[in-house]
Amino acid sequence: MNSRRRLVLATCVIALAAIAYAQEPSGSPAVVLTGVPANLHYPPIAAAARVTGKVDVRVGVRPDGSVAEATVFPRADTPWRLLYATAADAAARASFQCRGCTQPSTPHTITFVFSLDGFDSDGKALPPVWKQIGNTSSEVTVFGDVPVCDHCPSGEPPHKRAARCLWLWRCSK
Repeated sequence: MNSRRRLVLATCVIALAAIAYAQEPSGSPAVVLTGVPANLHYPPIAAAARVTGKVDVRVGVRPDGSVAEATVFPRADTPWRLLYATAADAAARASFQCRGCTQPSTPHTITFVFSLDGFDSDGKALPPVWKQIGNTSSEVTVFGDVPVCDHCPSGEPPHKRAARCLWLWRCSK
């Protein structure tokens, strides 16, 4: 009976080790996002319209860490194309480290999160932040601030520009 328990226990240990090995292949390449462009800013027209959301960009990373291609994948929860160009441009100019990459192009997905909620103590938008999510994806958060009315008479406090303005018309109170 004791030897039978040992056999079952050994079989379970071997099965768990095989599952763990299958979930994390040791020879798979890893693409690590090491930096985003220093001049990555929220698109002004999107900030004026208070457009927020996520944009997925798939990049092909060369073994030297440069970007071979960048493709935007539209999301159902972000129908605004105002954010697409900024995300694609930032992804194309991002820097990567490709570990164990042997193919001419290794895929990596970057999710750009555009938010109007990140401010420092002076009320200015925070710089972009990024984090690595596994071997094949990362997330970049871009903060923006809502523009204020730039034509208010002196002495009057500025007010927030309405979404209908979109930089095209003068705002009214």
